[in-house]
Amino acid sequence: MSTPALHPLGHESKVAHLSTGHHYRYVDIHPPKGVTTIVTALLLHGFPDSAYGWRHQVKGWSARGIRLIIPDMLGYHGSSQPTDPEQYAMKRLSDELEELVRKAGISEGEKIIVIAHDWGAATANRLIQFKPELFKGAANLCIPFMPPSTEYVSFEKYIELLPSFQYQVFFVSPESTTVIDANVDRFVNLMYTSAKQVVTGECPSIEKTGVIEGWLKDETKSVTSELLSKEVRPVPRLGFYRTSELSHARYQQELNTMLSEIKAGVGFGAMLNYYRTRKINHELEKDLPQDIRPDIPKLMVIPSADVAVPTTMSVNAEKNLKNTEIVWIEGLCGHWVQLERPEESERIVGEWVERFSAKDWVP
Repeated sequence: MSTPALHPLGHESKVAHLSTGHHYRYVDIHPPKGVTTIVTALLLHGFPDSAYGWRHQVKGWSARGIRLIIPDMLGYHGSSQPTDPEQYAMKRLSDELEELVRKAGISEGEKIIVIAHDWGAATANRLIQFKPELFKGAANLCIPFMPPSTEYVSFEKYIELLPSFQYQVFFVSPESTTVIDANVDRFVNLMYTSAKQVVTGECPSIEKTGVIEGWLKDETKSVTSELLSKEVRPVPRLGFYRTSELSHARYQQELNTMLSEIKAGVGFGAMLNYYRTRKINHELEKDLPQDIRPDIPKLMVIPSADVAVPTTMSVNAEKNLKNTEIVWIEGLCGHWVQLERPEESERIVGEWVERFSAKDWVP
């Protein structure tokens, strides 16, 4: 009898083959023996991450009674990696993710929640609208709940309105695939730098036009991500966080797992397609309600120093969107909140899940 393949998260890898012809690799983690399941959560990662990005939270959330279904998203190693941007439309992803959880055993009429980060959170914003019968709660890390635009905004106007998204000019361009694929190790380390590394000048602030590609094309530039080489721990009473070195072996394991996940696939071309769907998504989303699921509890976990998604994007969410709660991460914390503040992220989301599970998810 063959031994089941292990996912990098340390649990059995499963594969859902969908009616679209795509497949998704995922893990299905049930609470430990003796712990009652209080809810099932679908966890969605962002760019350039993988299901492995939730490694610091799965044990704690599982121990709280949360069943976790964690896919490697479309375009990422282990799952299908189509090159056509049309395949990454939020409506299509919503249909596929619904089919995935049904194949994982979620029955018709059963409701679950979604916990998501970065592009996973952008996907979750539309997923809960396209599939209201499936979701009874949603928690976004870093990304606010944002209603769909009723009018199409050109890409030029889009980055004029949101200048912290200027980096997307490069990601949308065909050149980005070639440049990044030639510099996978350096790109990943650059993308996973912490807020502290930006503040101290160890690495550039990457949100402005030209910064990422200019840095990658200069072969003298390099940085080691402390989020892949160190664990983050709070310093009691001092109001800031410091890092303590992991063993060299553990660092190599984490970094090599991340890079092998990318290199074993088709490079970054598929993943970058999420950035190339604005017009496609608009046509499919423009008639969705402006108030995003006012009937369910929604949580936003917003760090203080995310250069790509500044806090100004989230300040009015509680006022403008019914049943939306914001937890602000104080101190120096950037975009990778689940890595920079692993225990805090687990606790905030875990306690929110417990609170609303006790109320049967009534907001």
